[in-house]
Amino acid sequence: MPQIAPMATKFSELELLKYPFPAEGESNFPAGTVCGPIKVDPINAEWGLVELRLSGAGPFFLPQLIVASDDKDEQNIAIPLTSAPKRSDGIQVFSAHVSSERLQKRLYLIPSLKSCSIKLAKFRVVPMTKGQVLRRFLTNMTRSPGLVVSSIINENLGYRFQSRQHRLTLATALRSLVEVASRNFPDPNQLRFGKDPRYSQWTNTRFETLIPRQMLPDTRSRFPLSVAVLAAKEDSGALLSLTMNSLSSAGISSDSVFLIDGAETTHQISPLTTVSDKDFQGHLANLEQERFLLCLRAGDTVSRDLLDSCAEHSSTETTEILYFDHDHLGHEGTYCEFDFKPDTSPNTLLFRNYLSRAALARISKLSSLLEQAPKIRSSGILGLIYGCAIQASQQRELVMVHVPVPAIHLRKESSEELAERSNNEQTARTLLLESYAANLIIDSSYSVGATWRSRSQPQKKVSIVIPTKNRVDLLRPAVDSILDMTLYPNYEIVIVDNQSDDMATLSFLEELSESSRASIVTFDEAFNFARIHNMIVPHLNSDYVLLLNNDTEVTNPMWLTRLVDLFDLPNIGIVGNKLLYPDGTIQHAGATGGLKGPMAHHLVGHRENDVHPLISFPRDVLAVTGACLLIPTKLYLDCHGMDEKLAVSYNDMDLCLSVRETTGKAVVVSSSGGVIHKESKSRGTSFSAREQQLLNIEADYFNSKWLARIRPDPFYNPNLSLERDFDLA
Repeated sequence: MPQIAPMATKFSELELLKYPFPAEGESNFPAGTVCGPIKVDPINAEWGLVELRLSGAGPFFLPQLIVASDDKDEQNIAIPLTSAPKRSDGIQVFSAHVSSERLQKRLYLIPSLKSCSIKLAKFRVVPMTKGQVLRRFLTNMTRSPGLVVSSIINENLGYRFQSRQHRLTLATALRSLVEVASRNFPDPNQLRFGKDPRYSQWTNTRFETLIPRQMLPDTRSRFPLSVAVLAAKEDSGALLSLTMNSLSSAGISSDSVFLIDGAETTHQISPLTTVSDKDFQGHLANLEQERFLLCLRAGDTVSRDLLDSCAEHSSTETTEILYFDHDHLGHEGTYCEFDFKPDTSPNTLLFRNYLSRAALARISKLSSLLEQAPKIRSSGILGLIYGCAIQASQQRELVMVHVPVPAIHLRKESSEELAERSNNEQTARTLLLESYAANLIIDSSYSVGATWRSRSQPQKKVSIVIPTKNRVDLLRPAVDSILDMTLYPNYEIVIVDNQSDDMATLSFLEELSESSRASIVTFDEAFNFARIHNMIVPHLNSDYVLLLNNDTEVTNPMWLTRLVDLFDLPNIGIVGNKLLYPDGTIQHAGATGGLKGPMAHHLVGHRENDVHPLISFPRDVLAVTGACLLIPTKLYLDCHGMDEKLAVSYNDMDLCLSVRETTGKAVVVSSSGGVIHKESKSRGTSFSAREQQLLNIEADYFNSKWLARIRPDPFYNPNLSLERDFDLA
């Protein structure tokens, strides 16, 4: 007797009311939004054809039916829904074959892996006969057997591959075979889409940004968060709808959201009351002071697990500032252009707000700052949060927490918005500098970087110490460029002759000594960079000592002035300089712990305009190169100078780490530059077997001494590779 197909269930409308902000009749959802749970009536069959009907502007890209696992050791099953041609009435139909066992689980829907707009969503399940399932099974096995088999081997019932706790048995393999091949299983590489396909794949694998490994529990951990949303006059309703529905998806009640109108008007947008930025700041004192405030622009979105991430990484009792890594929401609705940040970097923050709009500040601290510096009100709410972050980073008793998770997705700001934010942050920066660096004037712009200068003329004496052996062809342009180009008024040049025997070099040194343009000191031992400076520095009569290689050349008259000026920053121990190769590429812009070994320079060989935006701003780093390193003479002596066991390499980085460890003072790399470094030309870049052995010994010694302090590097980011600097890990 032939099988009779069971009756199809009726379509039921999916519940979208928890996303309360439709724009022009449609709800705008961020990429990977989870809808549900979906109620499915029991079916009298072993298999069902899931049908989903979506209407609206979309785009509906790779929609997923999520079968939620109740086992914490197993991942959710993400079942891709395949599409039929769009109907004439504009409705898009999607379907998948699902076993009745799966349909009895908790079901959720991800309408699209891109940001999308939905007007109506309907869902039903059509029971299937075994014959229909068998035909689908044979069709798919014929069409893509390799994909089906590889999915079974990896026990992948969705896009993500993850081993189960049990071993693969014949029974589980057969079940997987039927389940996978009974639906039109697409290629997992389809996840590689959008403006930055490598990033979309990486972030989904690492953070479940699009397809969650576990659904959020019904009773989520609570975190006391309020959100201010800046809505400019030109912002569309779709942008605001996208942000509000994103917050709703993350479990943030509309009662905790404030809409700030940039047009300085007040009107009602149900269920939110719109206020001006100025009025909102005045209202802060009336809010619950122990809550945190996040300020977004219309069009920004947050991840569904934002509140859980906040609760996991911070303490509601002690944390004052909490900030996340972020990425950007591309115009096609996908995530791209990641911005992975350092841990708390007080000096970096004074020059550039690397937190952007991904920072949460305790409301009590915002209120307190408004009372202490009423003029900061003119910087707007974003400027106020930035000022509060500066204050928290400078005051060690205030806790500032970095969460290295891209849980906030920012839309790109217009040039006008970026300029306005830059101006507001400059206002906040200037006010805070009065408290923390009163003698320093900083002008900072996202487009051109930072410039700075001291209010008073520099008076402190600098001794420029240059070790050399022969190589007058390098030494002469180095010394001449200092003498010809340096505008700093109070410096001396001290050249340490390390057993030169070249007559031209000796003649040049004698000429310098007789003309009093430089002092010549003899070091009659085998080359040991650390010992050279340990011997010389105690005899210097100067406030600062500048370590400078003989293969450098000055190109900017303000090079030394700008380095000295940075000591007007609070708690500075060492200042290094951005150095360029003769071809204009980067030779040094700071060193990263654990990069390509114990520690290495980052961004070497890159063009300045092609790399990380922080390159245009002074930054906190773990260490800088001794090729151009400025340190107070007394501090050098107090820290007992350099470790003479490091004769050739890592001695400069060891000094930086010693200063940080023993004094708590910061190491900063300047972005002012103005010095070319013809790296290692005085000693060459080819090493004998004995020299290479010495370098390896020193690397091992340095690593054993500092490993616990350099990995992880607080000024790098755990999401970034230690093999390819500033690339995805």
